[in-house]
Amino acid sequence: MLPEFFALLGTDLFLMLSLLACLLDDRFPKALPYIYQVAALAGFGHLLISRDFLAFSGEYTRFAYCLVYLIVAWANIVAINIYLVAIKELYALAKVWLGAITFPATLISGFFVSQYAPMQASTLSPILQTSLLVIAFAMGTGVSISLSHEIVTRRFARKKEVK
Repeated sequence: MLPEFFALLGTDLFLMLSLLACLLDDRFPKALPYIYQVAALAGFGHLLISRDFLAFSGEYTRFAYCLVYLIVAWANIVAINIYLVAIKELYALAKVWLGAITFPATLISGFFVSQYAPMQASTLSPILQTSLLVIAFAMGTGVSISLSHEIVTRRFARKKEVK
């Protein structure tokens, strides 16, 4: 696996964020989808130049640049989740965003990073895989508790009574 795979994954995450920001346009600032599209274009540009111009610097440098780009894309997903809760106070949408976007993006990114590490340094493999399992268990438990049927139906029932 080449390190540019992580830049491609980050680009896909930015494109996904752009599409979702367009679909939920009344809940996000109007310029947000365009910002994510520019970030995706920057990722494509990085893919174009990294193989040729960064080849002299070695695989570790390319891996670091691509991993930083992936981390920035993932951080934007988490930031939108925080934005929905803290600024907009859309708790139901934030829970759906956590379960449908943040949780899978974290698992997919963590899985590929943990699979890349054994190729480079075999001593990190058990640590990364164990931490991936712990994170997956914690996030899965949190999502299942927050999206449980009784809690969601009680919350929506309360909102209907108030209206």
